[in-house]
Amino acid sequence: MQKTVRVLKKARGAFLTCFILGLLLVLLAAVYALYTNATNEEVFKAALLKADAGELLDIVLSGSGAPAGLGAGLALGGDQMEATAELLSRFAKDTIDYLVDNTQEWKPVITVMGVEMAIPMSQDFADHMAEVKSFVAIGQKAFIALLGVAGVLLLRVFFSSRRGRSGFSGAGYYIGVFLPVALVLGIVGWAYFDFEGFWSFLHRYFIPDGIFESGEVIMQVFTTDMFKAFMLPIVKTFGMLLGGIVVLPVVVSPLCNLVKGSPKN
Repeated sequence: MQKTVRVLKKARGAFLTCFILGLLLVLLAAVYALYTNATNEEVFKAALLKADAGELLDIVLSGSGAPAGLGAGLALGGDQMEATAELLSRFAKDTIDYLVDNTQEWKPVITVMGVEMAIPMSQDFADHMAEVKSFVAIGQKAFIALLGVAGVLLLRVFFSSRRGRSGFSGAGYYIGVFLPVALVLGIVGWAYFDFEGFWSFLHRYFIPDGIFESGEVIMQVFTTDMFKAFMLPIVKTFGMLLGGIVVLPVVVSPLCNLVKGSPKN
């Protein structure tokens, strides 16, 4: 009877450990997909292509009293300014360097006819970017913390197996994987079919500054379409990681059985 009770306790312990492990691995995949794509210069540059290069120039030139539409004309000229790709690369680099704390100030500039000009923005928007930077730092720390906890749980699975019973529970693991994946799929579906509604909800409840008005000149660069362009690379990264998470038991379970069957010292 006592042996049966001990076996049941071990089974429950294995289920709970693997449930938490599966859940944490999916959260790790989500945080990693968000962080790596949000701080990737190439992904950001591709998203910026959703904004018109001539419009970006007009934003800057308008501050110097230049005629409206001059920026679009220069962008079409090509020989009077840096190539559009280089312009976007510079802007993307300045922004990402700031977000990952390579630089302390975010003062993006573009070059027009050999002259560097700062992209105008309000102090409120500069403060908002500082807050976004703090979110990026939190994401990095959260990833490291989750990775550490997942590593401890994986070790617990193996050490539990050494006591004569497999410490891995496939049922616990896959239930732990399924629940956050269902949540992620719901969020992705919402964002895909109603990105503006999703974006408004996110800013209303999680970002105190809310969504800046379109009258804020920098918002002509940070358009809704630009942010929506991040969806595909994030989903791709998450999907690849999720594939690894799903097949992980193929490696872990046999190893646990091997450890369980090894002779005790």
